[in-house]
Amino acid sequence: MTPTQPPPASTRPATAIFDILYGGPASGKSESIARLIEHVYRTTGKTARVCVGDGSAMSYYALLEAGVVALCEYNMLDWPRTVLHNLAKGAWPVDGRWVFPGETDPVSGWTNDLSNVGVWVFEGLTVAGDYLMGHARGGLADQAAHGQKVGQDSPIRFIDGVLDPKTGKLVEGPGTATGGNSPAHYGVAQRLLAEAANDSKLLPVDYVLWTAHEGSNDPEKDMNRELVVAPAMPGRAMTGQIQKLFGNTLHMVSVPKRVKTQDSHTGKTTDELDLEYRLYTRDHFSATGSVTTRFKACTRSADDRNVPQFFVAERPGVALLQYYQTLARLRQEQATQIRDSVNTP
Repeated sequence: MTPTQPPPASTRPATAIFDILYGGPASGKSESIARLIEHVYRTTGKTARVCVGDGSAMSYYALLEAGVVALCEYNMLDWPRTVLHNLAKGAWPVDGRWVFPGETDPVSGWTNDLSNVGVWVFEGLTVAGDYLMGHARGGLADQAAHGQKVGQDSPIRFIDGVLDPKTGKLVEGPGTATGGNSPAHYGVAQRLLAEAANDSKLLPVDYVLWTAHEGSNDPEKDMNRELVVAPAMPGRAMTGQIQKLFGNTLHMVSVPKRVKTQDSHTGKTTDELDLEYRLYTRDHFSATGSVTTRFKACTRSADDRNVPQFFVAERPGVALLQYYQTLARLRQEQATQIRDSVNTP
């Protein structure tokens, strides 16, 4: 048999890795990505772009100071829908202007060149959902506060101050408007996040990584009536479903373990509790056995029978690199087996 030619480059995905990592606070998501960025920089010289909307930004400060990471703290910017849309397409904010890939900023002269970018990170689905739903200028709650209707009327709308009961105009006070979220807002935010994730899949970098917090679905609306924990989205309808957009879904969790320590004064050995960091590669239940809730995860990049159920490390950052190195090795072995079988008479 003669091997067929590979498809033209235009039909192959631009991104080799398009994954989502989720877990609770301090589960090691950001630290793991930071160590991956450092590895990519040391081995290829390529840098990273990190879009972050919470305190996880601190995990990247050393890489920022080293010139390895460009950081965008997007939750400080107005117009969330535009911000999310532009970042997902590889645009970058420069002094209040958006510079798209291949373009040069006319004022600063900076060119947005992605050819030297190896990792693009968006932290994350859950935080961006809050950003879209909230009171940042142009957010859905902000629009409701200023009378712009999206779907149903907002269940909450008030102004900080004293209003004239006859005219409804502000008499005294700052006049700060506050709005709530109607049911329609959740569907809008879910759709915008899904669109952004799909757009980011086309970025011409080696790794596109999204993160999310843990969330649960609504089992009454689930086909199997099963409560699951998965990457959290606004509302609960898309939780347990959004992972379909990504390649691999990885669940990160810190798990208690017993370690033996020796008292420096008495010399006695005692058992103490410490933590280990696990990266789960497929569906699993509680690591401590305390609950039977299913935690969603999956590996699509290789035969998962050859991938451990979880990778473990004593400090965050090690397991993610081990995971990707394992996938690369398995893909190479599979490719070799396929080529050998085709070329065997």
